[in-house]
Amino acid sequence: MDYIELCFSMPQEKVDLVSTFLVAGGYDTFEICDLSDLLENAGAMFCDYIEDNLLEQQSAPPAIKFYMEKEEREKAEEILAFVMGVSEKLGWNDVSGAITLVENSDWDTRWKQYFYPFPVGERLFIKPAWEDVDEDLTRGRAIIEIDPAAAFGSGTHATTRLCLESLEKVIRQGDRVLDMGCGSGILAIGAKKLGAGKMVAVDIDEAAVRTSRENFEKNGVPLEDVTLICGNILAEKDKLEEMGKGFDLILANIVAQIIKDMAPLLLAALKPGGTLLASGILESREEEVKKTLMEAGFTYVCTHASDEWVCMELTR
Repeated sequence: MDYIELCFSMPQEKVDLVSTFLVAGGYDTFEICDLSDLLENAGAMFCDYIEDNLLEQQSAPPAIKFYMEKEEREKAEEILAFVMGVSEKLGWNDVSGAITLVENSDWDTRWKQYFYPFPVGERLFIKPAWEDVDEDLTRGRAIIEIDPAAAFGSGTHATTRLCLESLEKVIRQGDRVLDMGCGSGILAIGAKKLGAGKMVAVDIDEAAVRTSRENFEKNGVPLEDVTLICGNILAEKDKLEEMGKGFDLILANIVAQIIKDMAPLLLAALKPGGTLLASGILESREEEVKKTLMEAGFTYVCTHASDEWVCMELTR
């Protein structure tokens, strides 16, 4: 079966804004592609995994991509019209979009060329499910074997990487963890590898929840230790109740506006003395997000930054 790729290109400073508009419009099954920091992320020891054509694309603008079945072309055109309509109203001439038919022979491998094995922080190592890695490169690290499929989150983007690095510093053995916007499940898997106890993983998209479950199984995460929830906790009270409260640690790698909207709910879900890691935030929006979270009742601890993105650490 052939598939559709819907791709929006834009300057770095508009990625977070366009992402926010998409999520607010109900279009949230997308991935963010940015190769500008490819070599930095991979590290010199992993350059053999990077093809020459990828190095040539480092200067390409960031992109937001959707993948869907060929029969969903009408939906793709709807999303395209939505984004271009918003861009036109705001006078953005530097946002473009295009729909491309992807042949089935390319579907399973096309996105994989962007995903390579690499270490994160001091204790984790991320590898594609289809790659074998020399044991010398992973010694002393917990391996996260990930297959993002159609969900966001391979660890290569600064937002996910920052959250994992921060997670390593704050998690305690047996912590009850909430992964809000779990995507591929990579953060919850990282938490479990670092000692988390019971976990709840929430995403608004069914494909993300399905992918998370598959990745939990690949990584030996007992499904009885994870409650997977598909729904919008801002709009569905039953999903919010199912999610519960009393978390020691909340991981929210989403986008700035959604984190702001969720601030009171996240505070209520966190134990006194618990930690919130809020990522997916551009440096330009750090202060407004921090202000909203602190007004909701959080105490600001610190900010970790990389490639114009930030992950904030706060406590209740």
